[in-house]
Amino acid sequence: MQSNLFTMEKRQIISKLLIRSLHTILAIVVALFFISKGYNKLNSDKLKPVELDQIITTIIDNNSYEAPVGYNIVMNTFKYSGFLDMISIIQILLGILILIPITRFMGLLTLLPVIFNIFFMHVFFDNRMDENIETGILLLINIILLLYYHKLFKHALLTKE
Repeated sequence: MQSNLFTMEKRQIISKLLIRSLHTILAIVVALFFISKGYNKLNSDKLKPVELDQIITTIIDNNSYEAPVGYNIVMNTFKYSGFLDMISIIQILLGILILIPITRFMGLLTLLPVIFNIFFMHVFFDNRMDENIETGILLLINIILLLYYHKLFKHALLTKE
Protein backbone atom coordinates (compact mmCIF):
# COMPACT_ATOMS: atom_id res chain seq x y z
CA MET A 1 0.00 0.00 0.00
CA GLN A 2 2.80 2.39 0.88
CA SER A 3 4.52 1.58 -2.42
CA ASN A 4 1.39 2.57 -4.39
CA LEU A 5 1.15 5.83 -2.45
CA PHE A 6 4.80 6.60 -3.20
CA THR A 7 4.24 5.82 -6.90
CA MET A 8 1.21 8.13 -7.01
CA GLU A 9 3.15 10.96 -5.36
CA LYS A 10 6.00 10.42 -7.78
CA ARG A 11 3.60 10.61 -10.76
CA GLN A 12 2.07 13.82 -9.42
CA ILE A 13 5.49 15.39 -8.97
CA ILE A 14 6.55 14.39 -12.49
CA SER A 15 3.24 15.64 -13.90
CA LYS A 16 3.59 19.02 -12.17
CA LEU A 17 7.20 19.32 -13.31
CA LEU A 18 6.22 18.50 -16.89
CA ILE A 19 3.39 21.06 -16.88
CA ARG A 20 5.67 23.73 -15.37
CA SER A 21 8.38 23.00 -17.95
CA LEU A 22 5.92 23.08 -20.86
CA HIS A 23 4.46 26.34 -19.53
CA THR A 24 7.94 27.88 -19.30
CA ILE A 25 8.91 26.77 -22.82
CA LEU A 26 5.67 28.06 -24.38
CA ALA A 27 5.95 31.35 -22.48
CA ILE A 28 9.52 31.84 -23.72
CA VAL A 29 8.46 31.11 -27.30
CA VAL A 30 5.60 33.65 -27.08
CA ALA A 31 7.88 36.21 -25.44
CA LEU A 32 10.60 35.85 -28.09
CA PHE A 33 7.99 36.00 -30.86
CA PHE A 34 6.61 39.32 -29.59
CA ILE A 35 10.04 40.78 -28.88
CA SER A 36 11.09 39.86 -32.42
CA LYS A 37 7.91 41.19 -34.06
CA GLY A 38 8.04 44.39 -32.01
CA TYR A 39 11.70 44.95 -32.84
CA ASN A 40 11.15 44.32 -36.56
CA LYS A 41 8.19 46.73 -36.71
CA LEU A 42 10.09 49.37 -34.77
CA ASN A 43 13.09 49.19 -37.09
CA SER A 44 11.16 49.07 -40.35
CA ASP A 45 10.21 52.10 -42.42
CA LYS A 46 8.44 49.91 -44.94
CA LEU A 47 4.85 50.87 -45.68
CA LYS A 48 2.16 48.55 -47.01
CA PRO A 49 1.75 48.81 -50.80
CA VAL A 50 -1.22 50.89 -51.93
CA GLU A 51 -1.51 51.48 -55.67
CA LEU A 52 -3.45 54.45 -57.05
CA ASP A 53 -5.56 52.21 -59.30
CA GLN A 54 -6.48 50.08 -56.25
CA ILE A 55 -7.60 53.19 -54.38
CA ILE A 56 -9.66 54.42 -57.32
CA THR A 57 -11.26 51.04 -57.99
CA THR A 58 -11.87 49.96 -54.41
CA ILE A 59 -12.61 53.18 -52.57
CA ILE A 60 -13.99 55.56 -55.20
CA ASP A 61 -15.66 53.25 -57.74
CA ASN A 62 -16.84 50.51 -55.34
CA ASN A 63 -17.29 52.78 -52.29
CA SER A 64 -15.47 50.18 -50.15
CA TYR A 65 -12.46 49.88 -47.89
CA GLU A 66 -12.18 46.11 -48.22
CA ALA A 67 -8.93 44.24 -47.77
CA PRO A 68 -6.19 44.63 -48.73
CA VAL A 69 -6.63 48.32 -49.63
CA GLY A 70 -8.43 49.35 -46.43
CA TYR A 71 -6.07 47.32 -44.23
CA ASN A 72 -2.96 48.71 -45.95
CA ILE A 73 -4.21 52.29 -45.56
CA VAL A 74 -4.95 51.72 -41.84
CA MET A 75 -1.55 50.11 -41.21
CA ASN A 76 0.26 52.89 -43.11
CA THR A 77 -1.60 55.47 -41.04
CA PHE A 78 -0.61 53.62 -37.86
CA LYS A 79 3.03 53.52 -38.97
CA TYR A 80 3.17 57.15 -40.13
CA SER A 81 1.48 58.48 -36.97
CA GLY A 82 3.79 56.58 -34.59
CA PHE A 83 0.98 54.41 -33.20
CA LEU A 84 2.57 51.24 -34.58
CA ASP A 85 5.88 52.20 -32.93
CA MET A 86 4.08 52.50 -29.59
CA ILE A 87 2.52 49.05 -30.10
CA SER A 88 5.97 47.70 -31.00
CA ILE A 89 7.47 49.05 -27.78
CA ILE A 90 4.60 47.55 -25.78
CA GLN A 91 5.16 44.17 -27.49
CA ILE A 92 8.86 44.27 -26.62
CA LEU A 93 8.23 45.27 -23.00
CA LEU A 94 5.55 42.61 -22.52
CA GLY A 95 7.84 40.01 -24.11
CA ILE A 96 10.53 40.93 -21.57
CA LEU A 97 8.00 40.68 -18.72
CA ILE A 98 7.00 37.22 -19.92
CA LEU A 99 10.64 36.09 -20.02
CA ILE A 100 11.11 36.93 -16.32
CA PRO A 101 9.36 34.25 -14.22
CA ILE A 102 8.27 36.60 -11.42
CA THR A 103 6.57 39.00 -13.90
CA ARG A 104 5.35 36.32 -16.34
CA PHE A 105 1.74 36.36 -15.12
CA MET A 106 1.46 40.14 -15.41
CA GLY A 107 3.08 40.07 -18.87
CA LEU A 108 0.72 37.36 -20.13
CA LEU A 109 -2.33 39.08 -18.65
CA THR A 110 -1.38 42.44 -20.17
CA LEU A 111 -0.55 40.83 -23.51
CA LEU A 112 -4.03 39.29 -23.77
CA PRO A 113 -5.86 42.47 -24.96
CA VAL A 114 -2.96 43.24 -27.31
CA ILE A 115 -3.30 39.81 -28.94
CA PHE A 116 -7.11 40.15 -29.04
CA ASN A 117 -6.67 43.45 -30.86
CA ILE A 118 -4.14 42.04 -33.33
CA PHE A 119 -6.28 38.96 -33.99
CA PHE A 120 -9.48 40.90 -34.61
CA MET A 121 -7.70 43.54 -36.71
CA HIS A 122 -6.63 40.71 -39.00
CA VAL A 123 -10.07 39.06 -38.97
CA PHE A 124 -12.03 42.24 -39.75
CA PHE A 125 -9.58 44.38 -41.75
CA ASP A 126 -7.08 42.03 -43.37
CA ASN A 127 -8.77 38.63 -43.48
CA ARG A 128 -5.77 36.71 -44.82
CA MET A 129 -6.31 33.17 -43.59
CA ASP A 130 -2.63 32.57 -42.73
CA GLU A 131 -2.56 35.70 -40.56
CA ASN A 132 -5.86 34.72 -38.91
CA ILE A 133 -4.46 31.28 -38.07
CA GLU A 134 -1.13 32.65 -36.79
CA THR A 135 -2.69 35.28 -34.56
CA GLY A 136 -5.45 32.88 -33.49
CA ILE A 137 -2.84 30.33 -32.38
CA LEU A 138 -1.01 33.03 -30.40
CA LEU A 139 -4.27 34.08 -28.76
CA LEU A 140 -5.06 30.47 -27.85
CA ILE A 141 -1.55 29.87 -26.48
CA ASN A 142 -1.78 33.02 -24.37
CA ILE A 143 -5.12 31.88 -22.92
CA ILE A 144 -3.69 28.41 -22.21
CA LEU A 145 -0.63 29.97 -20.54
CA LEU A 146 -2.92 32.11 -18.38
CA LEU A 147 -4.92 29.02 -17.33
CA TYR A 148 -1.77 27.86 -15.55
CA TYR A 149 -2.50 30.64 -13.05
CA HIS A 150 -6.10 29.49 -12.44
CA LYS A 151 -5.58 29.52 -8.66
CA LEU A 152 -4.68 33.23 -8.78
CA PHE A 153 -7.82 33.98 -10.79
CA LYS A 154 -9.97 31.89 -8.47
CA HIS A 155 -8.51 33.61 -5.41
CA ALA A 156 -8.87 37.09 -6.92
CA LEU A 157 -12.41 36.56 -8.14
CA LEU A 158 -13.84 34.59 -5.21
CA THR A 159 -12.21 36.27 -2.23
CA LYS A 160 -14.68 38.18 -0.08
CA GLU A 161 -13.60 41.54 1.26
